Amino acid sequence: MSGRLAGKVALVTGSGQGIGFGIARVIAREGATVWVNDLVEERAAEATARIQAEGGRAETAAGSVLDYAWLQSLTAEIVERSGHLDVLVNNAVAPSVNIPFAQSTPEDWERDLGVGLRGYLLATRVVINHMLERGAGRIIHISSSAGKVGSPNLAAYSAAKGAVIAFTKALARETAGTGVRVNSVAPGAANTPMQDRLSDEFKAYMQSTIPLGRYAEPEELGEMVAFLASDAADYITGQVFSVDGGRTMQ
Repeated sequence: MSGRLAGKVALVTGSGQGIGFGIARVIAREGATVWVNDLVEERAAEATARIQAEGGRAETAAGSVLDYAWLQSLTAEIVERSGHLDVLVNNAVAPSVNIPFAQSTPEDWERDLGVGLRGYLLATRVVINHMLERGAGRIIHISSSAGKVGSPNLAAYSAAKGAVIAFTKALARETAGTGVRVNSVAPGAANTPMQDRLSDEFKAYMQSTIPLGRYAEPEELGEMVAFLASDAADYITGQVFSVDGGRTMQ
């Protein structure tokens, strides 16, 4: 398959559904071989099959991004089978609790700070040395407009995504000059299954903050990720790209 990413190999965490699936789908259309990760094996396998049915190359990688040993084993398998891993997209996220911080619990926070921050650190740590040794690689963190402006009733989620943005910039400075590029894509609200967990009032509030007046489709975020993963973005690192319908424009 030809395309901007022909010959590339990518791992997209949390890509069994939602934004992650949209990203994996677009990257596959652009010619990359995509490893589809999800905690639920059935979901990962179904997403893989859908990409393959569209003519894309995809493999299933079912497991937790909080399992460091599993991530090491997965990366070793990818490199053994393909010879290289070119792109890591950190996207996995746990279901957030949509309540005021004053009513939240430490267990609620762990869902956001665990998968949504620690999971990014673990996956990046596992692949970074391979990319540094090759002198090439793209690491793309999916953050959020919540990490830039904060979202009410999602304080821990906002904190995790703000930390992801800081991690993006710090790692980009560390790897500048190595051939590894690190960037972030910050979505606003998107049409994903996660929206089903939010109250109607919160969803109405979110839509009211978007100048374009609608939620994003996952594939629209995938287009930005595909660009950042391509050779056309070789001079871009340490940046946060808002794909949020104008929500965070200044």
